[in-house]
Amino acid sequence: MKLRATSGLKLTSSGVGVLALVFLTGCRSAPLQSELVRLEDSLESAKTSAPATSSSVPVAEPVRWDFSERTSAWIPIRGRAGFRKGSLVLMGQGKSPVLRSPEKPAIDWSQFRALRIRMLAEGGQEIKMKVGEHEQRKRLGPSREFHTYEFSLSEDLPSYVRQLELMPTDSTDQPVEIDYVEIIPRLMSFSQPVGQQFIGKGGEFRNALYASASSAIEYRVAVPERAELHCGLSFIGEDHPVRFRIYAKKWGLQRELFSTSLQDSKTWKDVTVDLSAYQGQTLNLGFQTESDRQGQIGLWSTPRITKGRTPGKANVVLYVVDTLRADHTSLYGYRRQTTPFLEEMSRTSVVFEDCQVQATWTKPSVASLMTSLYSITHGIADYSDGIPKGAVTLAEVLRKAGYVTASFVSNPFAGRNTDLQRGFDYLTEYTVIDREIAEEERATDSAALNRRVFPWLEKHKNEKFLLYLHSTDPHAPYHPPQSFASRFANPAETSAYQAEVERIRDLRHYGGGAGFSRHEFRKNSIDPDQHVRQASDRYDGEVAHNDRSIELLMEKLRALGIHEDTLVIIVSDHGEEFLEHGWTSHGHSLYQELTHGLFLMWNPKLLAVPRRVTETVQLIDVVPTILDLLGIDSDGIMQGHSLAALARGLPFKRKGPVISSRLPQPGTSSQPVPENLTRTFAWIGFDWKLIYRDQAKAAGLKEVELYDRTTDRGEHRDLSAEKPEVVKNLKKEILDWIKAQESVKQALGERSRGKVDAELMKKLRSLGYATGK
Repeated sequence: MKLRATSGLKLTSSGVGVLALVFLTGCRSAPLQSELVRLEDSLESAKTSAPATSSSVPVAEPVRWDFSERTSAWIPIRGRAGFRKGSLVLMGQGKSPVLRSPEKPAIDWSQFRALRIRMLAEGGQEIKMKVGEHEQRKRLGPSREFHTYEFSLSEDLPSYVRQLELMPTDSTDQPVEIDYVEIIPRLMSFSQPVGQQFIGKGGEFRNALYASASSAIEYRVAVPERAELHCGLSFIGEDHPVRFRIYAKKWGLQRELFSTSLQDSKTWKDVTVDLSAYQGQTLNLGFQTESDRQGQIGLWSTPRITKGRTPGKANVVLYVVDTLRADHTSLYGYRRQTTPFLEEMSRTSVVFEDCQVQATWTKPSVASLMTSLYSITHGIADYSDGIPKGAVTLAEVLRKAGYVTASFVSNPFAGRNTDLQRGFDYLTEYTVIDREIAEEERATDSAALNRRVFPWLEKHKNEKFLLYLHSTDPHAPYHPPQSFASRFANPAETSAYQAEVERIRDLRHYGGGAGFSRHEFRKNSIDPDQHVRQASDRYDGEVAHNDRSIELLMEKLRALGIHEDTLVIIVSDHGEEFLEHGWTSHGHSLYQELTHGLFLMWNPKLLAVPRRVTETVQLIDVVPTILDLLGIDSDGIMQGHSLAALARGLPFKRKGPVISSRLPQPGTSSQPVPENLTRTFAWIGFDWKLIYRDQAKAAGLKEVELYDRTTDRGEHRDLSAEKPEVVKNLKKEILDWIKAQESVKQALGERSRGKVDAELMKKLRSLGYATGK
């Protein structure tokens, strides 16, 4: 038999503990109507046998920092640090000392339940741990003795910063000696001996079947032509050898198809087994796991039988460039050549020149993209909000249609934190991408994203797939690789610019970066116009770097021979402001520089005639358009419109409005951004744009602003006083629309809640989503 698996794994003999997933006669055959059969989806109809047992195992390895060597990645942000007899010594200098946790290795804090510190304090009353604005305190034990202090890491902590801070004593002049700091993993409960869970290994999450010792799952499988069996292997438990075995059984005869041994429980190992010798036959397929250590739990991720690549529906690559404002791309006529590849690509693509996003920060915007729901409808406003339980995602629809689905994201808001793992067979979270970033790549991640995606493409090139990619190159901080920084920025200004960034970085972080007004820049002795010019220069360099990464991705698709069978969509989730309306960053308003997003579609078969579409469209139109082009129906609630007719030059009539919304974020009312005190809505058409605020008086802002989009796309001249009839009509449309969303929200049900952890907070602080000191 033909077999492909990772080499270097040794076989072991059978042990006393046996974990088995055996597909036997006498049970329901797995259906084979499509090119892909998902064995894990048929678990409820399968025949299972297993001992009545349940278990709980750690979901990750403990992480421990000790100070036996005279080095430490912990950062003293206040006080003086040194080493003595294998301990880290810290002492305040007029203020209590504070330590900050290391940035690397990147840790998914949602997998840890407690922080433990062993230390000796020579003075003081309390020890404090801080995650964002949430603090825990404990009284110090008797002085000059070592004590162990443990703090719980609640799943309800805010999810907008990643770093943890520790004040080991409140004394301003007495030292502490820290022996070690340790984080303790959470326990994953397996209430049934056999089941299915979404399980992560080092930030790589997958749908997986699990089985405790001596368990069996029975299927009967009809093998199609050119059949291959794909699955991933891992286990939960001690790092002790576990043997995995796959075999076919027919007429009482058993033949081994695959066998290997794993000892590392921290990663997934993918295997592909050729079943073509059994095509047209019905047989029993067995998966067996063996270990001589009781309590091990075997994992078989996304086990599926495919028929190989056949002519039909296209692959889908949906690529989101975070914080990319369309008017800073040469694709949309920018004076600098920031996107030369996208310009070239556009000659054979459909480009939508006026795509409006539904929200101006990532979490609600990407939720709108993936569910085709207005942002007010899904209601996401807080960092821990998730999509409604009744929403349907693009991944769920395509997975149901027989696609293998994978997501690689460098922004936490595009993953589990927003419940956007739904429908994905594979999810690679931001922690994995962070670990992949090379030092010379600075504050960009699109190259690291490619390094994780390319091997996945090589493994899955013969399957029909959805690939969601999310890069954050243009996002603050603006620090592109050197070769791209020098394209538009003056290197002689870099030192002074970075010094200004450091000066203001921790004063206030808000919804997408350090959002500052002109007044605040001047208050901090910074020339606002000079600073934003230098920031914009470096932003443009990051845009150019992301353009190059997209080019390399397209070259990879071509090298694999699947580019013409792949529908490629490139969008941005929102823009970025450089003081055009008095602020920097994003998330704080609904002006053009934030709502105008990039939108390009490419496929020579589905979209044979390139064109540039001037009609106003919106981000929630993307998913309906993809499904229409593929000929796939969805039975879920979607509010966008298919643009397939527009993309092909055919008549198109929109039934609903193009609207962007901004909902106040809980806990930000004390921030100086006025829009935090009101809900804001923007009705956007080809001719007019009306901005409406329902609590304008409380925010100290105008209730309405009206702009003529035919002559003032930059939105600098408010015509609301001159055009009262236009304002009246458009305001009524907005109010009627707001009222209509209530029934849709009721149909969708409650929102889910994302997990909140310190690692996520650290990442979002690096992106600028954190509340400041």
